[in-house]
Amino acid sequence: MKKILIILLLFSTANLFAQQPSPPKISLGGSMGVSYEGYGLDLNPAGSYYAPRRPWNLVRFNFAPTFNFGKWGLPVNINFTPQQTNFVTPSTLGGYGSIGGKPQNLWQFLTNPLNNFGVSPKYKWAELQLGTQYLNYSELSTGDIGLFGYGFALTPKKFRVRFFNGVSQRPISYNALATPPIIGAYQRNNWMAQLGMEEEGKYSVSLNFAKGKDKLSSVNPAPPALSGILPQEGFTASFVVKTTIAKNYYFNSEFAHSIYTLDETQPLTVIGVKDLQPFIKANTSTLADNAAKISIGRKSKNFDIGISTKYLGAGFQTAGYPFMQPDRWDYTLNTRLNAWKNKMNITASIGQRMNNLSNTTLKSKQLIANVNWFTQFSDHFSVNAFYSNFGFQTSGINGLRNVANDLSINPTYTWTTEKIMHNITGTYSWSKYDERTNYNPLVTTHNNTHTALITYIPTYLNKKVSTDFTAMYFLNKTPLLPNQFLKTTFYSLSSNIGLPIARDKLKLKGQLMYTYNKTDGTLPKSDGGNILATAGADWNITKKLKWNISMTGSLFKYTKDFLPPSARYLESTVRTSFNYRFK
Repeated sequence: MKKILIILLLFSTANLFAQQPSPPKISLGGSMGVSYEGYGLDLNPAGSYYAPRRPWNLVRFNFAPTFNFGKWGLPVNINFTPQQTNFVTPSTLGGYGSIGGKPQNLWQFLTNPLNNFGVSPKYKWAELQLGTQYLNYSELSTGDIGLFGYGFALTPKKFRVRFFNGVSQRPISYNALATPPIIGAYQRNNWMAQLGMEEEGKYSVSLNFAKGKDKLSSVNPAPPALSGILPQEGFTASFVVKTTIAKNYYFNSEFAHSIYTLDETQPLTVIGVKDLQPFIKANTSTLADNAAKISIGRKSKNFDIGISTKYLGAGFQTAGYPFMQPDRWDYTLNTRLNAWKNKMNITASIGQRMNNLSNTTLKSKQLIANVNWFTQFSDHFSVNAFYSNFGFQTSGINGLRNVANDLSINPTYTWTTEKIMHNITGTYSWSKYDERTNYNPLVTTHNNTHTALITYIPTYLNKKVSTDFTAMYFLNKTPLLPNQFLKTTFYSLSSNIGLPIARDKLKLKGQLMYTYNKTDGTLPKSDGGNILATAGADWNITKKLKWNISMTGSLFKYTKDFLPPSARYLESTVRTSFNYRFK
């Protein structure tokens, strides 16, 4: 009996250990690296007829690993340069690595829109969002800005709860004595929240909130009102419904309301726009308006059809989309077609935009259209054609209207011989851009551009070398006076080559390009020829570590008609980087 008990005890102990959960699997993915770019400019003779286009030295670090511990995930995104290279904040920089000659402080460095410091630990349906994040909640609330701060996203079963609080614009004080003067910018604090439910492929319902507010005490001195940099505050709420009505039919909608203060320093008011407590208080510069977007249609394997409309009131503004154009109404018919045994694919939309709905004088209608047509006529020949008509018109004394028409045709022909597979691709592009200001004097600008390009790519079946050859013609015409145009013409020839050696661990690369440009209609003329040469290499040091280097020299020589006559400049660029993959 004792032996039987001992055997049962040993069996149950072994079974207990066998049922213990295995340690969580740990894995590491992603990459890290460092890159450097050096720039040089030599003018002969010395002068100011050509300005440098890049910082003299630029170093950037990248650390983007992804840690996984069983059900835990920890993606990290750290990408930064210790130098000042931000062109987003509305200020004038006093040199690279400084703001008006002063080093950027730690807070300005962390909130620089060109730097990213983000980490997002995740466990099952819970995610913590820290540092730099680019979040999109909906099309009318927020989704077009990067924030530095903290938040979370919870997705238990069908429920969706999201929140984030942070800074979208760093503070820079006004300085009129700097050379050039620094306009400055207020620190803008933002928060956003979302409550909703979603079942993938069936429906999605959410209520979104977005708030942005400039901090008055963040700068000293503050930008003067005449600079146009005013402290602003805005709040937006939107309701989103997306659903599949029946098989292949869909209905999407979003309705939004915004309250936006153009100048926080203005006095409070009891008339006009009312407060929306506890979110925002209105003053004499506060606007309030609505926006809506609705789309309905049918999707199938080979054919889609639908209609969509978007309305933005004249006073609708949101801190989550600071460049959104208000005061317009769009409606379009959208379709997609696969035909001819999937050898023909067409995606198109056509409709109308009504600008300046609130202004009967400047109110206008505009065609909006987009089509992409691809056809594979045979195993050797295909054509892709694209057309787009896009533009907008803004109201007010500083309003403007622009329309861009773009047409592109791309035929491709391929054939194979015993040793080479040949590919010839042609491109013809036409672009017409018209712009008109609404204020006096009425100024209209026309740009008409033609581009023709042909590329030949031979692929050697028995050799590892790769190469291509390209010829390009470019013409731009801009009217200066009646019957007088500024014409800019480019002629260009270029070739690239790549050669792997050392058992394909090292790839040598090179490029040679000659361009001649000619201008008519201005004095002095800036005609001249340009020779560009690039040499580089990609070295797979190990399976995970890679090194890239390239050196480029660009020599441009003006003609005798230029001032100073026969001037020339040499631009040189060195780029190198190390990149390591963790997995």
